[in-house]
Amino acid sequence: MKKLLLFVFVLFLTGNLAQATEVKTNDDVIGEWKYEVPSAPYGYNAGTIVIEEKEGQLAGHIKLDDGYKIDLKEIAYSEEGLKCGLYVDYNYVTLKLKVDGENMKGMVSTPEGEMPITAKKVK
Repeated sequence: MKKLLLFVFVLFLTGNLAQATEVKTNDDVIGEWKYEVPSAPYGYNAGTIVIEEKEGQLAGHIKLDDGYKIDLKEIAYSEEGLKCGLYVDYNYVTLKLKVDGENMKGMVSTPEGEMPITAKKVK
């Protein structure tokens, strides 16, 4: 009987460990990410997202291919993904991205509607 209880306990413990999810940390998003938004207007459709950590808070900017930089606002990273905003031509645009290792995928919400975005970490 004791062996059966021990077996059930070990089986239960193993099942719970297998379901444990990976803890998300800011390190998952810090760095440079080459992004593409195929349906965005020319000039805004590709560039680099740069995420840094300053004084324990996430900070960053978007660097367009022509070298122009746009600061990111309200950057947050959690189990739900990376969320931030920025002003593009006086319009506030939001990004919602899921991080999957070296890749990010999500949506850009603009006054004209939503557009898909993908990004790959620059090594």
